[in-house]
Amino acid sequence: MLRYLPRILLSLAVAVVVAVVLAPPMLLATLFTSSGRPGQVAGYMWSWAVAKSLGITASATGTENVNVGQSYVVTPNHQGNADVLAIELALPIKVLWVIKKELTKIPFFGWALARSGAICLDRSKPGEALAELLEGAGKLRGGWSLLIYPEGTRSPGVQPQPFKAGAFRLAIAEGIPILPVTINGAHRIWPKKTLKFRPGHMTLTIGKPIPTSDMTEDDVPLLIEKTRSAILENLIPDYDPFEPKVFEARATRRA
Repeated sequence: MLRYLPRILLSLAVAVVVAVVLAPPMLLATLFTSSGRPGQVAGYMWSWAVAKSLGITASATGTENVNVGQSYVVTPNHQGNADVLAIELALPIKVLWVIKKELTKIPFFGWALARSGAICLDRSKPGEALAELLEGAGKLRGGWSLLIYPEGTRSPGVQPQPFKAGAFRLAIAEGIPILPVTINGAHRIWPKKTLKFRPGHMTLTIGKPIPTSDMTEDDVPLLIEKTRSAILENLIPDYDPFEPKVFEARATRRA
């Protein structure tokens, strides 16, 4: 822990300073466009700066499975703190995040999130979550996708926790394909509930989209099973994010 303390402090300073610098122009830009592009650019720049300060990189495979003009409900596994950076750096599509409403109260960072097009859920009103998601799905146009962690929270280890139904009910209700994404390495780089981390390289594997247009509400358990299987198929329990050849790989920028 002490070995990486200077780098942790540096990354915290970078995260705050970059958020303060990026938030005003991003907020100003949202007054002139509702495309979500300012939030996407700011999110990438913030993530790149923080990842650089932490010595973290990411890359993606399976990009041939993505149609850039198609909207998806993106469902990645959630291994730890670092996988958010991996998604921002390496996922080659435009995504709107589903976030906790409390995050929008953070000065600068939260204000920018609120104006980025993110779907804000109030965890104190779980019964209204699906309605908020369905309303948010109306923003999906021009190739934008919605990213939802189906586990709902970070996993304490490599194996995903049980999936919640919200993302899958939304996908079926809107007829939007599920895009399964498997993240490897995040749980070892920066585990849940700790500031202890190690510089390393994460990989994203994008699976084949799972169509939902012919499904009904009764098919939610089947869709969950298909998605979980697709994620587990590309999960590498013994993946080493610190192996030199892997660590030297360069992050790929979102298209």
